[in-house]
Amino acid sequence: MCTTKVKESKTMKKDLLERLETEVKACKRYAGSSIKKSKEGKIGAAINLLDIAGTAKKCADQIHEELWEVSKGNLTDEEFQLFADSETLDRELKKAYKELNIARKR
Repeated sequence: MCTTKVKESKTMKKDLLERLETEVKACKRYAGSSIKKSKEGKIGAAINLLDIAGTAKKCADQIHEELWEVSKGNLTDEEFQLFADSETLDRELKKAYKELNIARKR
């Protein structure tokens, strides 16, 4: 592999890691805010926030796949932790959906 391609790959990996971190944080933040709104009985706001969290998760999933292809699994412990965190976003969304369903029944 020529030097230029190595630099491009490292730059691309760094960019993907930054984007993944942004989407993971967004998903968690919006899912958490959705839970809060559900507990307050603000169903419409909770749904809107949950929709944003779901979009962030979809973006994170896409970036997750791209990162794996670019890095070929060669990640530092810190990078791998972020990579693994992105795989747990379903749990965050499920918690928010559960709280929304509870709020709807009140």
